[in-house]
Amino acid sequence: MYLGEPELQAKRRTLAVLMDESRKVVDAIRNLSLYFTSLINGKNDEAEVHQQAVSSALLEVQGFRRALTRQLAEMGGMLLNREDLLRTAYALEELSSYIESVAFRLGQINLKTLKEAEMVPDMDALLGMLIDSIGKTNETIRALQINPVKVPDLVSAVEKIERDFDLKYRKSIVKAIKKIDNFKDLILIKDVLERLEIVSDLSLKVADTVLIISIGF
Repeated sequence: MYLGEPELQAKRRTLAVLMDESRKVVDAIRNLSLYFTSLINGKNDEAEVHQQAVSSALLEVQGFRRALTRQLAEMGGMLLNREDLLRTAYALEELSSYIESVAFRLGQINLKTLKEAEMVPDMDALLGMLIDSIGKTNETIRALQINPVKVPDLVSAVEKIERDFDLKYRKSIVKAIKKIDNFKDLILIKDVLERLEIVSDLSLKVADTVLIISIGF
């Protein structure tokens, strides 16, 4: 599809904001993983820094989403796929919000119970998969600007990570139910695991929306 100069400039501005928003979500998930590691190692001051970084990332994501919404409103019908761009921006914001909610709940977990149930390696593995998934999703958005034909392959990579995550998540849920006797601790740990699973689903949702956008680019 041919785009005139105004349309090309509008597309570049929109993608720049979307990439900034996506980059902040990557920062959020990385800091969430570092936050968990700091908690487990008893480095409370370090943990607080990473928790604040997660909260700050959410605020920045919300700011970028508002900026993108204003841009698209000002452009009117200049970009045909503006609704998909908006969906992507809102999904990224939701993703960041869930990451922040996980950070809050991790701070309430009984770490002794988590260690005794041997759940720390499971949490580490799930967080590592989310870093990979969200990192790949971020690459799909950058590919829109550089080389849209690469987007399908990147989305396939996100789908594979999501499948692997789902298997690990189910095993972790079963393990938690078998090894944690305290009902209050079990409910909280199960809630964290379920929210991590939602983050994985949202990462794939963003990637799928980017795939739709790439068709029109």
